[in-house]
Amino acid sequence: MRKQVRWLHNELPDLVGSGVLSAEAADRLRSHYGEPGGPAGGRMALLVFGVLGSLLVGAGIILLFAHNWDELSRPTRTVVALAPLAAGQLLALWGVWAGRRSVAWREGVATFITLALGAAIALVGQTYHIPGDPGAFCLTWMLLALPLVYLLGASAPAIAYLVGITSWAGYSQGIGGHAVLFWPLAALVLPHVWQAARAGRHSTRSAVLGWAVGLCLCVATGITLEKALPGLWIVVYSSLFAVLYLAGRAWHAGAPSVFHQPFFATGAVGVPMLSLMLTWEWPWQQIGHRYFRSTYRFHHEAAWFDYLAAVGLFALAVALLVRSIRRREALTALYGLAPVTAAVAYAAAVADSPTPAVLLLNAYLLALGIGTLVAGLRGGRLGVVNAGMLITTSLILARFFDSDFGLVARGAAFIALGLGFFFTNLVLIRRGRGGSGE
Repeated sequence: MRKQVRWLHNELPDLVGSGVLSAEAADRLRSHYGEPGGPAGGRMALLVFGVLGSLLVGAGIILLFAHNWDELSRPTRTVVALAPLAAGQLLALWGVWAGRRSVAWREGVATFITLALGAAIALVGQTYHIPGDPGAFCLTWMLLALPLVYLLGASAPAIAYLVGITSWAGYSQGIGGHAVLFWPLAALVLPHVWQAARAGRHSTRSAVLGWAVGLCLCVATGITLEKALPGLWIVVYSSLFAVLYLAGRAWHAGAPSVFHQPFFATGAVGVPMLSLMLTWEWPWQQIGHRYFRSTYRFHHEAAWFDYLAAVGLFALAVALLVRSIRRREALTALYGLAPVTAAVAYAAAVADSPTPAVLLLNAYLLALGIGTLVAGLRGGRLGVVNAGMLITTSLILARFFDSDFGLVARGAAFIALGLGFFFTNLVLIRRGRGGSGE
């Protein structure tokens, strides 16, 4: 990325001189991409080491206290439990008063306070035998740590918060409750995510937050679904992955790497993986209103989220799909067809049997693999070619293991597929070298 930025900075004077760009536009480009020689890697390393240092210091303090914990009186234990938290807060106040604006400093202090806060809650609760459970502890910890995100402008507590409330949701659902409250809780951290994205859409900070949001979103969706209507999760998840893919495709356009495209990458992996899973019969068995679940384990008052998620995500996916079709983005539209295919298959399975749904998903996954492969070949993009071949190969292998083919036939197929991968990559690599003059 630094080489491209350096090239852009070298070209800007000529572009301004020839009238292609105005001086103001050139300044905006310089401001957006930063200085080519800027220590981006150094800043990132400083940030990582700052957070890791806070983690190690916090863990070391806890271990030192734990060594003589049983010999301390209750008041002493309380003071020891609250001392790191108080020290962290004083350090934060000093930094604000002194005007310390370093990202590494803010992230390190915020991480330390977050750890100290969790340790204080746990130790005080253990000292005074305050009743509670892991879910209540986790939720209390996260809610108390959330203000650090905005007071210090730190992303590490935001990521910890998302992971924490996702863990709380899993615990609550696991003990027979429901976790719809996860969604308003998650919304509390979205302003920080949006602010980071606006400050630098393709920045490392925005990318890390995007990965946290995308992965927690995928996990929490499955946790919070009540599943009272069997099989509705198929429509929900196919729509979710399609929305992530389509929205990420537009939002992350021009990103320097896959790492900086978290939503797009999550959707690009989720759509074919879910589609592959749906090529078997078991997901389509006993689904629909005829198998509606009404036992005590299913909370019908919380099942509204299932219906809202299915309708809302499906409508959003279709709207983004129409946009891709209008822009003639063939491969993007092919991935965006996942929820439409899943909805049609779901209706067919509910009305008849799993067979039509299985056949439809096999056909869709085959089209997805071939379409990805063709798009990669046309664009000379090795990664896209390999993705298309991987999708197609996965479908072929799934059907091989799902059928009564012998070992010889399977071995021959593996060899043929492997050679296909090898020769395709070899041809594209040689074509790329030829195009670059090497």
